[in-house]
Amino acid sequence: MSIKWGTDLSGVPPTLLTATAAADVTCTADTTVTALSAGGAAGALAQATNQDFIARISGVMTFVLGASAPTALTITYATTAGTPIDTYVVEPGLLVDSAEIVIPIYLLGVSSSSLFAGAGATPLVQVLSATNPCTLKAIGSRAIFSMGLGND
Repeated sequence: MSIKWGTDLSGVPPTLLTATAAADVTCTADTTVTALSAGGAAGALAQATNQDFIARISGVMTFVLGASAPTALTITYATTAGTPIDTYVVEPGLLVDSAEIVIPIYLLGVSSSSLFAGAGATPLVQVLSATNPCTLKAIGSRAIFSMGLGND
């Protein structure tokens, strides 16, 4: 079905996601940690209409790895409840002891008219550092959360 003339297509305006509490984030080993969020806080975004939208997150994350690098590093887009929507696994060859790495991210949501409707939801970028911890640097890490038209 096509979009009808006069349909309000406003969703959530592009929103900057920054390091939680505007500070470096310790990604504790074997624990899912919220690394980026709206305004550095878990702020809910609410779309203005019930049109279907697809959430998009694009940006960059800078990590400092410790003397013992993580064995795996997983970046996930989730909402308030922490349920994973899209997941990206960093190429393991980049996880070198005492390295600083910059990872570009592009995460996609699902077509939905309800995920950000009403009270809205909170877009979160979360990190799971396997076996050993690492640190997400506040400087050099940011992403843009935006919405594209989904199915109608």
